[in-house]
Amino acid sequence: MTATNIPRRQAIPVLYTRGTHYDVGFDMGRTFASLIKSFLQLSIPLNNEYLPLYNTEKGKNAYNETLETVKNSFPQYIRELEGVAEGAQVEFHKVNNKFGK
Repeated sequence: MTATNIPRRQAIPVLYTRGTHYDVGFDMGRTFASLIKSFLQLSIPLNNEYLPLYNTEKGKNAYNETLETVKNSFPQYIRELEGVAEGAQVEFHKVNNKFGK
């Protein structure tokens, strides 16, 4: 077997971490970066619906308005998602569009 054709195991990985919401998100993103990137790449709704809409002026405005509302109500969750995105080295709006739903 090569690294490209190893089947995915049916297991739940465990990560022990602590710190701020951002720190925990960053550790999750860094640790599970390959899984996150694979998930984002294979996500049909993200790539066929959400991102094309996000790339329009109307879609980006709706996204930014919603993001500001969520930041005001749940800033800790946004900080955690920012950490996940930075830890995994993926764009925040992709993580937020997919995992924030």
